Amino acid sequence: MSFGLPIHQHLGPNSLHLLLKLITCCIAPFASSHSRAYIHISFRVALDKYSVEMSNLTSRLTVFMASDLGVEQEALMATFQGKTQSVAFHYYPPCRHPDKVIGITPHHDGLGLTLLLHVDDTPGLQVRKNGRWYPLNPLPGALVINVGDILQILTNGTYKSAEHRVLPDVEKGRATVVMFQNACVAGIVKPLPELGEATYKAIDHVEYVKGNFRALAEGTRFVDSLKIM
Repeated sequence: MSFGLPIHQHLGPNSLHLLLKLITCCIAPFASSHSRAYIHISFRVALDKYSVEMSNLTSRLTVFMASDLGVEQEALMATFQGKTQSVAFHYYPPCRHPDKVIGITPHHDGLGLTLLLHVDDTPGLQVRKNGRWYPLNPLPGALVINVGDILQILTNGTYKSAEHRVLPDVEKGRATVVMFQNACVAGIVKPLPELGEATYKAIDHVEYVKGNFRALAEGTRFVDSLKIM
């Protein structure tokens, strides 16, 4: 499951300014030791504030999801609150031979939710559905939200993790800021009890992370091994 979210309707003008500041800090030239110190401090402050905004946005999204699932809002919100958060800055340079390379190979995100910001209007992100790849082109003022494997387990399979990939563009580079939101139930990755009979095995979160990294290296999906047949 992957969808676009109008960022200007949810974050407000101050947060949009933070995003711009965050991107500016990433690409500003390192002209002197003084500018380097300034950039480091500015970047840290901007990233901290952006992190808080993404956590708040995740809480708001879980309210809608809980209503859709028919569970208490607090039950789903608690799985994300206070959990770890990580960020990745991706840049894909233009490539004259896009048929010979790939930006990021097809994969599913292993954590709870992924919140992706397109820095520019360069296409490349694709989502797979029913064996076919569909482009997910940048939408001005919007975030792309991906459901990850942990959220698939938490929702007992109601929400599906989105398989996606990135293809390079011939003429333009592509830059993104990606925030990964972790989730679990009291240190355990398992379906919410409110959703009835579990279709996935419960596993300690630390063991889940280890298994997920092993499966990623092997080109398989760890979540499939947790499915109760």
